[in-house]
Amino acid sequence: MIMKNILRFILVVVLQVLIFNNIQFSGYINPHFYILFILLLPIKTPAWLTLILAFILGYTIDLFSQSPGLHASATVFIAFIRPSIISAIKTSGETNVDIEPSLNNMGFRWFIIYSTIIIVIHHSIYFFMEVFRFSNFLDTFYRVIISSFATFITILLFQLFTFKKSQ
Repeated sequence: MIMKNILRFILVVVLQVLIFNNIQFSGYINPHFYILFILLLPIKTPAWLTLILAFILGYTIDLFSQSPGLHASATVFIAFIRPSIISAIKTSGETNVDIEPSLNNMGFRWFIIYSTIIIVIHHSIYFFMEVFRFSNFLDTFYRVIISSFATFITILLFQLFTFKKSQ
């Protein structure tokens, strides 16, 4: 499990830096695929470890993106609120703490709700901190929605391509 997460970390960083950082459509579509790493961490991962991993992931992306801590702060925040979101959307007996909250393990509906909430929160923090003012609120809000949708589609496609049918 540790090796799988190390490889996943490397994969999301490489894909983000080489592909997704180069996708920009008139400044509105900026997919942040790397947050898939935080989304798929096993539910039982201790909170302190999740926060440290989120910081390392965000800081690594910041280094390659030349952004002053924006990715790190948004990623640490979603890592902080992730357990609350998982608790809020699970139904009784639905969530086994020994598994990772993937499309394969949790089901389509659950994963869509979970990933959408996390992605929108991440993008809201990231884009509003990037602008750091509310004078262009609607423009920034539009960027959040469009980029969240693009990120969600890329993460969902990745999950669908790696989906394994239950035995």
